[in-house]
Amino acid sequence: MERRFWGLVLFLIGVAAMLQGIGIYNFGLAFWPVVLLLLGMVLVRLSYIHWSVSWLLLGTGLWVGGIGLFEILFNAGVTTLRGADVTRNAWPILLIALGASIMFGSRTWFKWRCRISRENSRSCTHHLKMGDLYHGRESWILDGDLDLQHGVGDAVLDLTTAEISEGTHTITVRMSIGELLIRLPDHVSAELDTAVSIGTLQLLDEHRSGFGGLSLQRKITAENAAAVLRIDARLGIGELTVVRAPASPGDIR
Repeated sequence: MERRFWGLVLFLIGVAAMLQGIGIYNFGLAFWPVVLLLLGMVLVRLSYIHWSVSWLLLGTGLWVGGIGLFEILFNAGVTTLRGADVTRNAWPILLIALGASIMFGSRTWFKWRCRISRENSRSCTHHLKMGDLYHGRESWILDGDLDLQHGVGDAVLDLTTAEISEGTHTITVRMSIGELLIRLPDHVSAELDTAVSIGTLQLLDEHRSGFGGLSLQRKITAENAAAVLRIDARLGIGELTVVRAPASPGDIR
């Protein structure tokens, strides 16, 4: 509902700006301050979406929204301050927000969500916008599907430390920029589908590098395997590596 609301607002502003620009109807408004004000409101709203406040988003939203707000008020004759004055004099807000983010914030911006389906299967989603991620540094349980999405940074998905339940598990990995390493247990069956747009791709003993899209697939059958991992990994720019390694004790339950 919120996404549709903001989409409708932007659509109506665009239509009004176009009508005024081609001279069909004059609304008597400068539309760029309205867009800045809305953008600032969106950034402030986003700063409170997660469990902790994103100080950098909050400060940027207040600064950008303030430029638009004071420009609107100046055009209406309410104040003598213009948006340009806010641009020149309120930039310390960005420094304050950056300092607060470094002192009290986190390097990562993430969200973890798990759900139970009607078939009693469990799936988890992990979103990370920026920073370094090591999923599986300690023992963990994989008893359903896993969706891992990473923006910019380095990421490791270590499946050798996972206690994997019997059956088939779909693991989807999406990453924009950075280095991605996937460690695969050596005695589970796996169906691997990997791709890199620009960079380097190494799938076990196969290696590719270059531009324009790289892809490698492999199907591995392990003797007496109780679990099958279907891994779909996609990287935009960087290095994607998949290796097999001995699993930790108690990997299959």
